[in-house]
Amino acid sequence: MKEETQQAIATIVGNGYKCYVHKTTAQVFTAEDISLEDQKSDTYAEYVPLDAVFTFRFMQNFIQTVDDFEKQSELLEAISFESPFKSFKTKVYNVGLGDEWLAYRTRCIIELLE
Repeated sequence: MKEETQQAIATIVGNGYKCYVHKTTAQVFTAEDISLEDQKSDTYAEYVPLDAVFTFRFMQNFIQTVDDFEKQSELLEAISFESPFKSFKTKVYNVGLGDEWLAYRTRCIIELLE
């Protein structure tokens, strides 16, 4: 599978949405951009959002890569209480690591695709 196809899949499923990849052309579609008939056909491969366990593990592993102890502590605190996914998302942007997190998550998802 081409890198650009993997990137597109990782972005969509990483954001919590299903996507479909045309098996011949490798064109990627979100669920809203493709008919139900096509979604059920053998022409497309379906990719679903990650299970929360995988996403949580990605967040934990990402936190371990953060060199700044203060930022690392804030992120650990964010995932330690109620609504860890929402808290982490808010905190990762507040500490200025949003782009790094998205790139890390994308790499992790691509590894799962392979």
